[in-house]
Formats: sequence, C-alpha cells, structure tokens
Amino acid sequence: MRRASSVGPGLGYAGIVGDPYHRPGGHVAIKFRLKGSTHSGISLSEALERVRLSQGNAYLMHDIASDMYGGKIQLRVRWSGYRSNTYSIPLSADYHGYIDLQSLARRTSRAIAHFMQLNGIALAWNRVVIHRLEESSPGTWIPVLTTH
Repeated sequence: MRRASSVGPGLGYAGIVGDPYHRPGGHVAIKFRLKGSTHSGISLSEALERVRLSQGNAYLMHDIASDMYGGKIQLRVRWSGYRSNTYSIPLSADYHGYIDLQSLARRTSRAIAHFMQLNGIALAWNRVVIHRLEESSPGTWIPVLTTH
C-alpha cells in the first residue's frame, strides 16, 4: 500500500518493478472512505450510487495480489448464521497500475447485495457499511461490514 503522493517517476510509478511475484510484507487492507469524510466506511447504497471516494490511499494491482493474468480478486462474503459465498471481482486499474477504488467499491457492493438477496437478509442497503477489505489469503479478500 502506497500513498499516491509518495510515488514519483522512477519509484515504481509504472507499476510492477522487479519480481512480479514478490509482495510487500505485512497486512494489507483496502480502506473505503467518502471524499471529505474523516472516518472510513461507506454504505452499500453509497457505493452502488457511485459516490466519490477519498483517494488518500492508492493501491497497485500488484500489491493486492490479484490473479496476475485475469486482474481479479476473490471476495469471500461471510455473515453470521449464513453459509459464506465467494465472488470473483474484476479489477480496473489506470495506466500506471493503480486500482480504481470507486469501481472496486461498486463491484464489492454488488456482490454483498447479491449475497443478502440470495440469503433473504432483509436490511436496507443504507444500513450496511463496508469499512475495508482484508486479505485472508493471497488474492482472497473478506469485506469488514457493520450494520446500524
């Protein structure tokens, strides 16, 4: 995970440098935050409506260990009392390899909304908040959700 402002020409600006299978150490989490907001988390309805997200964090396609050929991640949706379901989420990136967070948030929200409909979870989408995605294994991510 790198801040966009800390990356300049010659410092990985063109995407993957060196060994394409080497990943940075440590825990990677993809955070979602509304533009201008001080706290993380967006509701399903906000993500589906394509609201603008803060670009404070920039994530390279390589950093989130997506499928190196298909540009996808596996999203495992879990909900207490229900069987988990895994969705394949395509990633969009710009020319430099940075993930489009709004697109990822929208696609993640669609998967969660499908999971809720499939399992008959009757909650308004504006009450379900996606805070972040946490990597459970390389290429597999779990959304951290809350309800209110």
